[in-house]
Amino acid sequence: MKLLPDIAPPLSFQFVAELAIAAIVVLILLRLLAGPAATISRRAGLYVVRGLILLAVLALLFNPVRIQELPGSIDAPDVFYLLDASTSMAMGTGATRWDDVTAMIRAAHDKAGTRSHARLNLFRFGQKLSAIEPAQIGMAPSDVPAAGGKAAKTPPPAKPGDSDTQLAGALRQISSRFGRSPPASIVLFSDGQARDAADVEKIAGSFARLKVPIHVVPVGDTTRGGDVAIVGVVAPDRVRRFSQVDVQVFLRSFGYEGQNARLVLSSLGENGLQHEITSTPITLRKGIQSVPLAFQSEAQMRKLEVSISPQSDEISTANNRFPIEISIDRTKIRVLYAEGNGTRTQQVVRNGRVEQRGPFSELQEALSEDPDIECVVLMSLPGATDLRRIANANVGGAYDRGFPDTVAELSAFDCIILSNVSRAAISEKHLKWIENWVNQRGGGLCMTGGQFSFGSGGWGGSVVEQILPVALRESAEDFEYGSPIVVQAMLSGRVHPIWHIVNDDKQNRDIIRSFPPFSAGNQLPNAKPNIATVLATAPRAQGGDLPVITVGHYGKGRSMALAGGITEPWSGEFTRWGQEDHRYYAKFWRNAVYWLTESSSIGRRRLIASTDKKSYRPGDTIALAALAYDEGANRTRDYRIVAMIEPAASTTELNSDDSPVRWPDGLQRTSGQEGPFIAWGEEFELAKAPGKEGYDIQLPIAEALAAANQALRIELTAYEDLTQVDSTSLNVQVLDDPFELQNPFPNHELMSRIAAVSGGKVLSTADELARELEGIPVKVGPSTTRTTPLWSRWEILIVLVGLLTAEWIWRRKLGLA
Repeated sequence: MKLLPDIAPPLSFQFVAELAIAAIVVLILLRLLAGPAATISRRAGLYVVRGLILLAVLALLFNPVRIQELPGSIDAPDVFYLLDASTSMAMGTGATRWDDVTAMIRAAHDKAGTRSHARLNLFRFGQKLSAIEPAQIGMAPSDVPAAGGKAAKTPPPAKPGDSDTQLAGALRQISSRFGRSPPASIVLFSDGQARDAADVEKIAGSFARLKVPIHVVPVGDTTRGGDVAIVGVVAPDRVRRFSQVDVQVFLRSFGYEGQNARLVLSSLGENGLQHEITSTPITLRKGIQSVPLAFQSEAQMRKLEVSISPQSDEISTANNRFPIEISIDRTKIRVLYAEGNGTRTQQVVRNGRVEQRGPFSELQEALSEDPDIECVVLMSLPGATDLRRIANANVGGAYDRGFPDTVAELSAFDCIILSNVSRAAISEKHLKWIENWVNQRGGGLCMTGGQFSFGSGGWGGSVVEQILPVALRESAEDFEYGSPIVVQAMLSGRVHPIWHIVNDDKQNRDIIRSFPPFSAGNQLPNAKPNIATVLATAPRAQGGDLPVITVGHYGKGRSMALAGGITEPWSGEFTRWGQEDHRYYAKFWRNAVYWLTESSSIGRRRLIASTDKKSYRPGDTIALAALAYDEGANRTRDYRIVAMIEPAASTTELNSDDSPVRWPDGLQRTSGQEGPFIAWGEEFELAKAPGKEGYDIQLPIAEALAAANQALRIELTAYEDLTQVDSTSLNVQVLDDPFELQNPFPNHELMSRIAAVSGGKVLSTADELARELEGIPVKVGPSTTRTTPLWSRWEILIVLVGLLTAEWIWRRKLGLA
């Protein structure tokens, strides 16, 4: 702003001079006519005051003015930042490519400071173009001149995660954001990996014609050899203690085909230290590959992490780890133990309490030592063929009712152990219940040796033989005694969970080798092929080996056959295995129960849901099925099954209100939602499956995902009218192998060509970006002038009024007024 003094009289100098002469002439004439002034008025001071008044009036006639010259308005130039937010920008060693970009932007603006007047407009692009706020990349609002509008609530940080880089599409859309005039420049931050690279250079040329250069900031290390990433893990949410947990790990590899790596599952301690649980060597293949891992759960589960050993020159190691959480299901396991040893029970006093003790006591106590296991004993009394329940708390009537009376009562148990119990002790109706309980409800069945077990008990040809993992002899009698059964454990490779006695592997194998022989048992011919696993054998008299401990699967449940007798007089030293407290015997049986009941938790549920696969690809269809049970544990289709899809991740990380699952064709929509996809949390009903006992629905997955991989959770609820009966959930992993990650190497050549075609520059450092911002010319509008007359200033007017007032007061005192 400049201040310039000047005068702007309303009358010309000639006119003023003539007017002054005329005034002097008139004054002289008046003096001649009136005569000389009175003596009293001839005061020098009064003349001075009047002279000053005259000078002030003359000064006002000349009209002195003050002229202010104001600079023109500054039109801050727009600069558009395009940030690549695709998945490949999440790669990097130490810091990701995205971190490098955002750090460079912050540093450049700190360096430029007030020397740059550029108005920043931030956009992210991947599958689509969208505006972001400076605060989303860690910049304070004061760091960047506002592009218009009021500051809103701080949104969540921007993150890379789009499964595609549509750079050409972003450049086409950005021109619609220019406003009244194009920006001074566009700065593109990217690794150059774009599906539509062929169209990018053509579009960059159109920006050159608009005189909008595209400066490029290439990111990503071009000297690296490739990348290995863990893209997904499918694991159960809850598991039983000491049970085998199956985990499916999905890897993506590029540039290391045929190389060896090691996949590790570790637990994370409170101090941050990792403890390896299990690992497996793998050979890397290009693209996605699936690797199974299995481990035994502990009493208390910690946070887990799956990791893969990094290659020496890998692009990014941040994606070599994947955290998972698996909680422990502490639902009490209920075991129904049926003992056919005819030895009479006796009452004993223990800890001031009267209890029934018999041949069942060792096993019952071994299981009951675990607070998560409850053991209910059924016993075949001497001279009786049925089973009666032992009720220790009821001393007056020690023998209570027998086998469960209803399917619902049987479903309340997780495991059945039949020890020396004949087929005649259990009715055909109950046997059918047992078969369905194991096959459909995931129960566990174990039969141990005895003179009324296996073939000797008439079990050949029964549904129990179908369930057991061993074949029975064609001749009924297979129980033999007289020579001990020497147990030889199968210890090649990883030991079975039932054999997990102590943590130390060497000590554990030594303990297993000390398994005591049985005094007698059943001669089982062989294990069933394909479905059975033999854990221990015994030498056969005629040569070869007999299966002694065999496990297997049957439907959704599991089974176990132990050929040796487990009660006196056939058990030998088995019940006393493991120092004075028989700890190895107890741990063996608890392991067996945990393994047998690994899938039994569904037996108590009234709603059971399943999918046809654990993981899917874009374009696949999820086949969702459900079974409902009434209060009597009978299947029913009288309920209404409602489902919804929820994201497994936090909702703050979602880019859309819709899930990647399409609304099923022909299904009525009552939620008011529109569009082809099921919205997050939108309810839909499963249909009654035609010709089946349950419900099902087909859920088609979108052909393209918003993110490279998505974990979904399907929540299902069964209603009887408006009453909720039961609910359950399923985790579904949708895996993609997008173009974006098929080749993770940066394409700096494409970035350089974009700059050359559009007239831009290649910027590599924050200093270069800062200098570019400082060098952008600023448009300044024409200057304006403001003229202020002197007489309009209050100070001048006060002086003039003061002089007039002083002159009047003086004359008043002299008597002249």
